[in-house]
Formats: sequence, structure tokens, C-alpha cells
Amino acid sequence: MNNEESIKETLDVIRRALEDETSSDSKPDVLILNRKVNDDGTVDIIKDISAKKEDINNILDDKINKIFEKHLDLWLEEKLPLYIKKYFEDK
Repeated sequence: MNNEESIKETLDVIRRALEDETSSDSKPDVLILNRKVNDDGTVDIIKDISAKKEDINNILDDKINKIFEKHLDLWLEEKLPLYIKKYFEDK
């Protein structure tokens, strides 16, 4: 399947999903797009309907680590000097 066919098929699926939004047989976890863009810019075609549990855990771990490191660094920069100062003043 070439790129144009893939795009056309994806748009058809989206169009049908929007038209059938009120249908009773809709599934909440349907994969509409079949491509995944990796961090390095490469594109993988997803063959399964669902992502692997290990992949999901890795993605979540990466996101949580990035957010935690960012906010922890900010908190340490802002609050740690105050706590150290307060600690030594109390002694």
C-alpha cells in the first residue's frame, strides 16, 4: 500500500467514524491510525490493534521521569535554599 492509499484509507475510516458516531456498536479502543512516529523521526507501521504493555510502560516511564526531573529541579532551586537557611537558623 502506498502513501496515498494509506492516507485515503485513514481518512475514510475517520469519516465513517464521524458519521457513525451515534451507532451502538462503536468500540472505545479502536486504532484509527496505523503509523507511529519514533523519537528519532522514523515512522513504523503498527500491525497490532493495541500497543504492547511494555511499550506503554516505557513511554509512561520516560514521560514521568522527564516531568519529575524538571519539576524537582525547579523545586530544589526555589525551595532548598530556604529550607537550608531555616534549618541553620533554628540550630
